[in-house]
Amino acid sequence: MQSTPSAPAGARHIQWSDRGVEPRRGDELLREGSSWVNRPVFPCRTAPGGRTSGSGAGDVAERDHCVLFLAALGTTLESLVAPVSRALAPHGFRRVAVAGRGTVPLSLQKSFDEVYEITPFRREGVRTVARAGRDLTRIVRSERPRLLHLNTPYGIALGRVVARATRTPHLAVVHGTLFGSQDRAGRLFSTVESAMSRLTPAYVAANRDDQETYRRLAPRAQVRLAPCGGAGIDPLRLRPNGRVRLPRQGRPPRALVLARLTPDKNIGLAVEAWRLARRCVPDLELRIVGSTADGEPAWHPPEEPGITRAGWTAEPGAEFEAADVVLSTSLREGFGLAVAESLMMGTPVVAVDNRGIRAVADGAMEGIVLVPPRAAAVSAALLAQLRARTVRLRPETLNNWRQDHVAAFYTELILDLVRAEKP
Repeated sequence: MQSTPSAPAGARHIQWSDRGVEPRRGDELLREGSSWVNRPVFPCRTAPGGRTSGSGAGDVAERDHCVLFLAALGTTLESLVAPVSRALAPHGFRRVAVAGRGTVPLSLQKSFDEVYEITPFRREGVRTVARAGRDLTRIVRSERPRLLHLNTPYGIALGRVVARATRTPHLAVVHGTLFGSQDRAGRLFSTVESAMSRLTPAYVAANRDDQETYRRLAPRAQVRLAPCGGAGIDPLRLRPNGRVRLPRQGRPPRALVLARLTPDKNIGLAVEAWRLARRCVPDLELRIVGSTADGEPAWHPPEEPGITRAGWTAEPGAEFEAADVVLSTSLREGFGLAVAESLMMGTPVVAVDNRGIRAVADGAMEGIVLVPPRAAAVSAALLAQLRARTVRLRPETLNNWRQDHVAAFYTELILDLVRAEKP
């Protein structure tokens, strides 16, 4: 996934200084001391009652009625948080987005009233993270949000410290964790969360395993379980033209992997399993759809007959429709959203067993097989699913996974937390 500019040419940027904020024209980054804050301000107008509204944002509230959404990557805010921000708009809150510089897509401004970029802090060293913390602290003190909505492990870790320092209420949305991972990053994550999780008063977990872990680590915190990950599933995104599933007659069978092209997704295991399955089904295709992500090491698909690849698509439903089985071989997932989308489209799944995949499997009666992370096990399940081709979801699953239902869950929780705090 390639980064895109954070604002169109000529958008205003704000310089932070002892004299306050000074609007400047241009695309340059404006520096204060040793850290950089890039603040694009999108066109606003004054609405009746003294409120202001930003482009595409609708009416927003006064400065002290603000929710600030933080994630390390702007793309995370766009995919997992923007639907919640849009659902919050009718309630009159000013919605502010903050993410690492260089990761914010242009489309993010459609879902927020203000978008800030700060020093990148994902997988960075201590000094760089400290600069990002200072950037975020200045933004929090300027915007005076009623609530910090913190997302992803890096955003939670940084935002939690700033929230405590500025005495700002905060909510941690745990899209995924490294609990149970035995590598260096996993051990460090477990150590930090064991020591710091008690500082957060409210959590939302994407799966029951993470929910139980945070209940144990933070016994006084409110720990809720999300209905379907960060933002749920938009049926119109899967079937934008109301298409129905068509039979794939006369075409070779196809296994599909839809994921970021990074070693964390363990796609190499899917390739090994596909090679084994080809011994029984020689014309079996493997299609890999995805792109690399900023700040992550890249994984490159092998070039060999039977494997095709494509970059990120705005219509994943077409890929699911063209596949016979979807493979998910990641060792860690907060909530396997692509797996859930595949099941909603009626395409069977073979997935490596982990916390997030079990959360998806709870919503299905038939159509998903969980396996250990071994090529032989994935291959055997793939061949079985090619024969079965049956998916059945629980009666309540379709509603629980819908984006509007999930966004309403988060909106009500945010409103409850804001009401509970003194203005």
